[in-house]
Amino acid sequence: MVKAQITIQEAHELSRFVRKLESRRLSTPELRSALIILRQYCDKSSALKEWGDSVAHRKRNRDITFERGVDLWIEKFLINAYFEAEIPKLNKIPTPIFERLLQLLQAPDFNFGGMDVKSLFPGGHSIDEIVASIKFMYHKSKNEHVYKLFSGENSDDLRLMQHFIAQLKKSKWGNGYFHFEEVRDDIASMLEKLIGTSLKVIQKNEKYLAAHFLAAFHLTEIDLKDCDRSTKKRCFLSVGADAELGGYLSLNLGLYHRKNGAWDIVTLKNFSSRLFFATDLLESEYYSKIDWPQDAFKKPIEVKSFRNGKFRLMPVK
Repeated sequence: MVKAQITIQEAHELSRFVRKLESRRLSTPELRSALIILRQYCDKSSALKEWGDSVAHRKRNRDITFERGVDLWIEKFLINAYFEAEIPKLNKIPTPIFERLLQLLQAPDFNFGGMDVKSLFPGGHSIDEIVASIKFMYHKSKNEHVYKLFSGENSDDLRLMQHFIAQLKKSKWGNGYFHFEEVRDDIASMLEKLIGTSLKVIQKNEKYLAAHFLAAFHLTEIDLKDCDRSTKKRCFLSVGADAELGGYLSLNLGLYHRKNGAWDIVTLKNFSSRLFFATDLLESEYYSKIDWPQDAFKKPIEVKSFRNGKFRLMPVK
């Protein structure tokens, strides 16, 4: 939704952006400038707003990108560490595990997974009573990203928690990913409303635009200071070819730690980074391959256009 009248200068800059896009002479900084203008007029709930904010604030400390980066840190350094114990402790339970346990107990198709509930609760006990009891026993600590045991008088409920938390060890953590199509549609819609650009212009050049979009947000940092005071851990978005996409380029979240004077990727179980933002750009066609994701963190990238109209994302030497 357009909230204010666009200025003559802003209209000029957006028109120039569109001309550069059509002629394949666009630079990544010009895309960033256009996003800064568009973010002023787009709806707060739109995908475009999130990315416009990421241009304005290169170290993300709010909104979706930030939240996903923090979630990744929690998964590695709280959830994985919690489940590494032979018998996970119940005095401090990482927030995502505790809240998923409550979701499990309250699910319409919940069953007790083979537990002898009658011997555990001979007097009878409803799911609502169990959930209420668990909520009473634990208090949430936002700073530590855990739920702390406040009252452990009901040992039967704790035994139930022990049983189901063990089942959650096999759960898949992390949320789904986003796709460039959402941003493309928002950009096209806003340009049409603000300066009358045809939707077909963006659709025709969407892969070229997607390449610059990847370059614009490569090495965007997520601020981890609220969950880790250490200066030896960092989280970045970087361009890669995620296996989940079958060879298509994407922006992936990765954790890095400083070891022996150098920054290295932190392995998360059997993967090195998490898919966050997907495109329809095939790595084999649109990228000069480097070693993902180890080298991606160390190299800036740029979009290189050729006389035949083709283009590729390339590491800057």
